[in-house]
Amino acid sequence: MDSTAAIGILGGYGAVGSAVVRRLHRAGIGPLLVAGRDPARAEACVASLDAAPTAVSAQAVDLWDASLDSFLTRCRLVVNCAGPSYRVLDTVARAALRHGVDYVDAAGDDPLHARLSAQDGGTGAWAAANRTAVLSAGALPGLSGLLPRVLLDRAARPARLEAYLGGVAALTPAAAGDVLLARGPEHGIPSAAWENGQAQDRALEPRRGLTLSAFPRPVTAFPFLSTEAVRLAETAGIGRVHWYTVFGGEHLAEELAMSWALDSTDTADLVRAADADVRRHGSWYGQEFRLWDGTDGTDDGPPTLTLTLRAEDSYELSGFLAATAAQHVLAGQVKPGVHFAADVLDPSSTAQSLATDQVAELDMA
Repeated sequence: MDSTAAIGILGGYGAVGSAVVRRLHRAGIGPLLVAGRDPARAEACVASLDAAPTAVSAQAVDLWDASLDSFLTRCRLVVNCAGPSYRVLDTVARAALRHGVDYVDAAGDDPLHARLSAQDGGTGAWAAANRTAVLSAGALPGLSGLLPRVLLDRAARPARLEAYLGGVAALTPAAAGDVLLARGPEHGIPSAAWENGQAQDRALEPRRGLTLSAFPRPVTAFPFLSTEAVRLAETAGIGRVHWYTVFGGEHLAEELAMSWALDSTDTADLVRAADADVRRHGSWYGQEFRLWDGTDGTDDGPPTLTLTLRAEDSYELSGFLAATAAQHVLAGQVKPGVHFAADVLDPSSTAQSLATDQVAELDMA
């Protein structure tokens, strides 16, 4: 592949995409091509960067017309930050494969993985073409599946894992769409737990007024056994996994429950509810993982190991992991095929990079 071709960032002026652009630009990786439907915003993103160390340009791209193909002819890798991902699905990824372009998706969870894995009848089209697709390269899913592996690598006999993920943040319309549609068995099971090697329905209740190191104030944690959590449990052979979505405010949780009950697809109310929580509680995000090492045959008492992530901005965290995944693909460190980021990025080195990055605080005890 032509090494002078661009690294395209689709949706590159959005909350996640602009973080990816800044990171790759600072690392001297390029040339970069910032793309999206609004050329003025793409140009503004380019203008906000320093002149050095790598060339950056902008291009107008609409996913639903020929401009997507025109964009991909200029790329050797595309980082897809366009959303909402439930609507984009495999549109960009399939076009990338047609043009022989490697692919990183800051979202793109199980539904996209299933579509790409089934491409050409499940014959492994990406590996056969010697091309790589890395999905779920964001904060959640992504870091949420990668960081607990740091603890698992240090445990002799992991028996129980608890995860708490969330906080308070403004929602972009695209992010609100993904939150709204992130339900159904392809995403996870509300109130379920992983017990004795299988999902158990209605096993857990919400935890209210919970105080955790990852969050600056008491939070409400709703049990949600995500497909990412199930994959992690199966891979590591953990007997018990309790996985929680955390809300630091009241408005978003209430509005989301109402939207699901009414089967609404309107994102405006979710955006307003998230903004109301931010006005009242500020903006913050966290992930906390607690692991019990069952070398004594039990998982009672305090956790053996704990990893805590604190950040102001989950979008910046997603930008961190998407840029990291792109760098690994460009360096030939991810084999051809379709992968989840948490399965192919090294947990220890990624955590070390994150610990020294201003985007987050990372502690382990």
